[in-house]
Amino acid sequence: MTHDQFQALAQLLRLRQGPQREAARLVLVDGLRPADAARAAGCSASALGNTLRTCRAGLELARLAIGVD
Repeated sequence: MTHDQFQALAQLLRLRQGPQREAARLVLVDGLRPADAARAAGCSASALGNTLRTCRAGLELARLAIGVD
């Protein structure tokens, strides 16, 4: 995922600015492992897990909406 794609996803999902959003960006854009991203951004692994679950669900819904498998 590119930085611009992540920004668009975050806006669509109304992700608030903060450590969880930054950690999700580190995982989805920069390819860090979730544990490393959570540590780098200063959030818990469980909070990051919730944010990543939200992002993945949003991506799946977007794919469904535009007819991409």
